[in-house]
Amino acid sequence: MRIRALVLVLLIASTAEAAPIKGAGATSCGVWIEDRKHENNAFLTTLSWIQGFISAYNHYVYSGKNPKGVFGSIDHNAIAVWIDNYCQQNPLSSPYEGSVLLVRELELRAN
Repeated sequence: MRIRALVLVLLIASTAEAAPIKGAGATSCGVWIEDRKHENNAFLTTLSWIQGFISAYNHYVYSGKNPKGVFGSIDHNAIAVWIDNYCQQNPLSSPYEGSVLLVRELELRAN
């Protein structure tokens, strides 16, 4: 339980001041929106990055406790649509920041 609380605190703090993020999640929402229109390799790479981000959260918070973690019944299409909506509403943000908020929402559903 302490680990979960610590991870949540870190996630909340990370949205106030972006952490040094590497990889496809560090691109802008504008790039996500353009890549999504074409569903090109860059879009798939970013979507895979987001799934990896959520999977890492599951590994550190839910390891051995809940086999589905925060994923529940969502799939890659649901994740992509959620990030689409986030990026449309927050074009100056990033898929990383959207992923942090998505994890928060999924965490609430998982409990």
